[in-house]
Amino acid sequence: DLWCYQLIMWDRRPEVIIELGTSRGGTTVWFAAHCKMFELPCVVHTVDLPLGQWRSNEDAMRAAKAMKVDDRIVWHFVDGGSTNDGFRAEMKELCQRKSCMVVSDSNHAYEHTHPEMTWFSQVVTPGQYLVVEDTNIYAWSGWVHIEDKDAQNLKKGPFEAANDFAASHPGFTRTDWCTNMFALTQQPLGRNDW
Repeated sequence: DLWCYQLIMWDRRPEVIIELGTSRGGTTVWFAAHCKMFELPCVVHTVDLPLGQWRSNEDAMRAAKAMKVDDRIVWHFVDGGSTNDGFRAEMKELCQRKSCMVVSDSNHAYEHTHPEMTWFSQVVTPGQYLVVEDTNIYAWSGWVHIEDKDAQNLKKGPFEAANDFAASHPGFTRTDWCTNMFALTQQPLGRNDW
């Protein structure tokens, strides 16, 4: 899927990437490094819950500094993560002036992902992408998410959230160009997603 991001970033040239769900920050640094490599005037705004609850981003911060991309990253560790009103207001204001792409990779429960997509869809610049990560969770026949067992196939996650979002937001188009190009993805839509 990182190949797909490279193609999107090169083609769409976002000025802001909003990453919902920082975790340890590896993808954050990857985005920033590729913005630098492509000479994009792009800054990554990444948001998650306050540090110390279950992870640390110290390694990512050191890597960003060593790669000289720390000036391309704004870390937001706030109560509520992507649901934080202050963060949302800041992103809404920023995306009125800049071309924004959004990557949803935070809490994968349907009850979180669908409203997150709905709110952040309003800041995605026309022509940019709203990517929902890990739609394979609960979606593949027989798949059991190792950290959140769904042995009876009853849970809904990012896959179902993306389907429901697409059905109610005709201004957004789901596409499978990346899966067709590379034949494998962690974001399946009926087994494809990009």
